[in-house]
Amino acid sequence: MTNRIDRRVLLRALIVLVVAAAAVTLLGALGSPAAASSTDAVAHATVAAGDATAGIAQADTAVHADAVTTEGDSGTNRYVQQLVNGIVFGLLLALASVGLSLIYGTTGLSNFAHGEQVSLGALLTFFFTTQQPVSVPFIPVEFTIGWPLIPSALAAIALAAGSGWLQDRFLWSPLRRRRVSIVQQMIVSIGLSLALLNFIQWWFGAERQRLTTSIDTRIDFGLFQVGQTTLWSVLISLLCLGGVAFFLLKTRTGRATRAVSDNPSLASASGIRVEKVVRLVWIMATGLAAVGGILLALYDNAAAFDVGARLLLLMFAAVTLGGLGQAFGALVGSLVIGIAVEMSTLWLGTDLKYAVALGILILVLLVRPQGILGRAERVG
Repeated sequence: MTNRIDRRVLLRALIVLVVAAAAVTLLGALGSPAAASSTDAVAHATVAAGDATAGIAQADTAVHADAVTTEGDSGTNRYVQQLVNGIVFGLLLALASVGLSLIYGTTGLSNFAHGEQVSLGALLTFFFTTQQPVSVPFIPVEFTIGWPLIPSALAAIALAAGSGWLQDRFLWSPLRRRRVSIVQQMIVSIGLSLALLNFIQWWFGAERQRLTTSIDTRIDFGLFQVGQTTLWSVLISLLCLGGVAFFLLKTRTGRATRAVSDNPSLASASGIRVEKVVRLVWIMATGLAAVGGILLALYDNAAAFDVGARLLLLMFAAVTLGGLGQAFGALVGSLVIGIAVEMSTLWLGTDLKYAVALGILILVLLVRPQGILGRAERVG
């Protein structure tokens, strides 16, 4: 097992990213003039109405407030703007997808409850930072915490990571010891997902909640604009993803994690404590999901109880596209999905953008069934 990543694999991933972005841009540019003019009219009408109904627009948007830009006023190019938005969304999605990929790689489990960890991280941050009265479930006492955003986020990440420890300690580890099959564990994860979804809705309500009430200052880079909060989110996501890469490639525990992912039986025979590694992976995965949920909530200007459930399909698509069990593949897959989702809105309605991402997944798997960074395996 080598610590270096094959250059041909990285080149192949880069080619897929470039081809996907170029194809989406070309299709948007070749759209009919009537469709293009109607799209511009809708965009300008949305921007004009945004000043008067900013609160309603933020509550109803499905993606983020940075997606609508004025092309004529500041010289921004909507193709470049959507490409940048796609890269940002892909990086934030990768935080959750990498954890999902690590769980699959070490245990073989497709965890359907992973989306709720994204929602939990965002709403726990709201719980600590809001000035409104809040309460703990089953304790009929209301109080106000009102911490600043950064301490609130750190507390939410710690609690979310602790929930990963609790899940593996009292649920998944006993199921593994009892030799419960992966299919049965997957069904358990579906039930856990539904239970967590309803619990989070009961605790925090169905309304969309904002983590901060400040207005994000936008920075004009000429062809595109980016908010200051978005830039900080990108920096934090890059630091987290870089930390995961360093952990997997340069630390002893990280190498043990990769060994367990490659062959758990051989890793156990080599003296690696497999259960300890799996427990650490669950803590990391839920913590990363919480970070992704917080940053996505800042990116979207709001969080809701079902935000993770709505993103779960995209996370599975990113993991599958990049290569099952490959942490770096989940990053590449997330970038492809993010770019495809955002740029597809140039010529398609927002309701179809997720369908475009899944269509790209199908096309890539038809050509390369193991995913972009996955390894081909012989069956039989």
